[in-house]
Order: sequence, then C-alpha cells, then structure tokens
Amino acid sequence: MEPELVVELGVDVARDASGRWRHPARLHRARPDLSPSDVARFGT
Repeated sequence: MEPELVVELGVDVARDASGRWRHPARLHRARPDLSPSDVARFGT
C-alpha cells in the first residue's frame, strides 16, 4: 500500500487504568493541499 491522502486527526492521549485509550481518534478534515511526501512518517 502507498498512502494517497493526508488527513488531520484529533487524539486525546488519556488512558484508563489498563492502558487502553479512553477516547477514540477523530477525523477532522482531509488535506488535499498536502501530499503524503510532505508529511513525516509516524515514528520518524
């Protein structure tokens, strides 16, 4: 797979006692003005 679309996500880093995320990630909007090569890969 190759990324084709850049989107903005909203995340809350709160976790419960067992380590699970307390709130889901939320899609904010697509970013057609950016290409995948404009965005750093996760973890780099």
